[in-house]
Amino acid sequence: MANGSASQSLGGNMASPEQHLQADLEWTTEDFLSAEPYPVPEVTDAMVSEFIEKSTPQSAKGGSVIPGGPPNSDGGADGGEVALTGYPYPPPFNQHEVLAAYTGYPYCTVGKIFFKQGDGNYVASAAAIGRNGIWTAGHCVHSGDGQPSGWSTNLVFVPGYRDGAAPFGQFTMRQLFCRTNWYQHGNPGGLFEDMGAAILNPLNGRMLSELVGWLGFAWNFSRDQIWTSLGYPAAPPFNGQRMWQDTAPYANDGSVPGSPPPIGIGCSMTGGCSGGPWVLGLGSTNYVNGHNSYRPNNQPLEMYSPYFGENAHSLMQLVVV
Repeated sequence: MANGSASQSLGGNMASPEQHLQADLEWTTEDFLSAEPYPVPEVTDAMVSEFIEKSTPQSAKGGSVIPGGPPNSDGGADGGEVALTGYPYPPPFNQHEVLAAYTGYPYCTVGKIFFKQGDGNYVASAAAIGRNGIWTAGHCVHSGDGQPSGWSTNLVFVPGYRDGAAPFGQFTMRQLFCRTNWYQHGNPGGLFEDMGAAILNPLNGRMLSELVGWLGFAWNFSRDQIWTSLGYPAAPPFNGQRMWQDTAPYANDGSVPGSPPPIGIGCSMTGGCSGGPWVLGLGSTNYVNGHNSYRPNNQPLEMYSPYFGENAHSLMQLVVV
């Protein structure tokens, strides 16, 4: 059973009760295939207009990083920045199915999460970020309704998932975390901090990072970057059985309430891709610096991520200690 039923407030972050019943969390192949893709949250101008708070740009900082690394590695080197100017809708992007082996680094750090939220069984995406920690979207771990009952349950992470196979097994949840703004305000008032993370239980005595490695983490970077978004889109025209990647430059800032405003790129991935990481320097530095969060309801060729500042760093630290 979970230790208590109340959520815990942790300096701008929220934590779920801990869960230790691992056997009850196992999902079968049939469960994998029947899980519904968690819809990518959409926001309308009418929803945003209900909030008085207006977003204001945050000045770019020098940027901070924590290196990632393949299994049993000590990490890598720092990455740089590029200078771009943004694009009108629809912004450019290069999207295709991942053809490299899912069991090779860094793709093996990315996988699907299966979880229950409310009355539904859902599937989304996540990535390993160190020890037993994973990173995903806030809406994948909590419904954003301000209630302890909003936490997802029975969450498992399946790194390297492909066509129903779990090459590294299922890692069950121990505890979930999200930003307080998402927990309390949801869509649209909390979308600028739609960040989620989890601590998983070791599998057969081994940490997640021992088996698949981990992606590095970057925060306070300039918005002018090129990212590779990874995830498992499952709503049509995709089927959720393969990993896709989308390489795209900064396009524009989001208009939802809250500061700093989110970052938009070109992307047509659908439900199921939520929480998939935006990686700087895929194949070299491998820094998580964003994730698939939401899109405007009238812009299907664009995806937004919260800007990663000290808020993201604060949440990340809770799951990699």
